[in-house]
Amino acid sequence: MDADFRKLSWFVGGVICCALGAAALAVPSGAAETATNAGGPGQTMVCLDCHDGTAASLATGPHRVLMGAAGDVATRISCTSCHAGTAAHWEDDPAASPMTNPGRQGAKDVAAACAACHQGVHQANQQTLSAHAAADVACTACHKVHGGTARGQLHQAQAELCFSCHTGIRGQFAQPSHHPLGNGLVSCSDCHLSGDDGFRGAARTDVNDTCTKCHGALRGPFPFEHEATLDHSVEDGGCLNCHDPHGSPLPRLLKQPYAAPHFQLCSQCHTVPGHQFNSFHGNQWAGVACNECHVDIHGSYTNRDLLTPALQPQGCFAAGCHGGQ
Repeated sequence: MDADFRKLSWFVGGVICCALGAAALAVPSGAAETATNAGGPGQTMVCLDCHDGTAASLATGPHRVLMGAAGDVATRISCTSCHAGTAAHWEDDPAASPMTNPGRQGAKDVAAACAACHQGVHQANQQTLSAHAAADVACTACHKVHGGTARGQLHQAQAELCFSCHTGIRGQFAQPSHHPLGNGLVSCSDCHLSGDDGFRGAARTDVNDTCTKCHGALRGPFPFEHEATLDHSVEDGGCLNCHDPHGSPLPRLLKQPYAAPHFQLCSQCHTVPGHQFNSFHGNQWAGVACNECHVDIHGSYTNRDLLTPALQPQGCFAAGCHGGQ
């Protein structure tokens, strides 16, 4: 009796195990149909029957919703959201009916595939108009599709990623005066990520607006403006007239020396003959820099000549230079 009972127990246990295993491994009902219609968890399981090496990479990053549970709204994203094809690929001969792989296509095709979902992420739908697209740099050159945990699904830290192509820029950030790139305070995309036409050589649609996002105290408006800050074009003026945004051997990211004896920074614009550069201060008293008097370089609330408040109303005698006269 005991022997018969043991045999029955083994039989029942085997049936239960087989049933549970089948339930776990079986492709959900309607999986093939799901795959032809934007997909879902069932379609993902169909793909992973062959592409099992992809499962681990789909478990991390924003695209991990591919592994979501049935009924989850997020699972409307599936393998076929990016890889187009027909049911013949998984039902008949995969080699004879290949699925498309946007990552192996040109930048325009990759951007179109990504823009189907990623509207508004540095305007992916405008990527085809950008300098990156013109150089055939696709979204996948910078962004991972499967897996990844970094911000933006990047292949590596953003600055290093940009430097891998823009090799000449790395040295600029090694200058004594530079933006704090790489410490988490500033990133390339803070200035170069455009809302209109992808990455640009300059900043967003307005260079000065980009700079004053961080340097808000210099935004103004001032009753007395410095003309350089009124001109917003990249070619003719704005912050870039005086400052190199990446780095400089001079203080405050300046493009040229500010002090005597030649005042190169100021004289690039102030070239009118007879200007103060030809005066006693400009020629005879070496060491008197322009900002000894013109302190409010970006704009002034009190003086049209951007002079230091110490020069008003008593003038030069009260500033400390000519105190004995």
